[in-house]
Amino acid sequence: MRMDKKALGAAIKATRVENKITQEQLAEMIGIAPSHVKQLESGNRSPSIEVLYKLAHTLNFSIDEIFFPKRTDDKQLLYKIERSLQDCSVHDLKVVYSTISALKDKEDKED
Repeated sequence: MRMDKKALGAAIKATRVENKITQEQLAEMIGIAPSHVKQLESGNRSPSIEVLYKLAHTLNFSIDEIFFPKRTDDKQLLYKIERSLQDCSVHDLKVVYSTISALKDKEDKED
């Protein structure tokens, strides 16, 4: 089985656009040429393991979505949330937890 370069390129582009980052900005952030980003996004080139790691880390997206596309959207959203929480301060985590608890309490009261 071969990696779907077009799907990977589309995922990179979609995540980059979602994060409001230009190709040039992304290239600078991960240390590659803008033309390399363009080739990756078009599916004409495969990234090295190192570049793939940098892309996933910088854009905060999971390569699981490319390699295991049958996962549900709910699981993908949970993975994004988990990755986002890793960059939060303890205070931020407490705020997030309080918010989730309040939402759950409200939901329980409505049932």
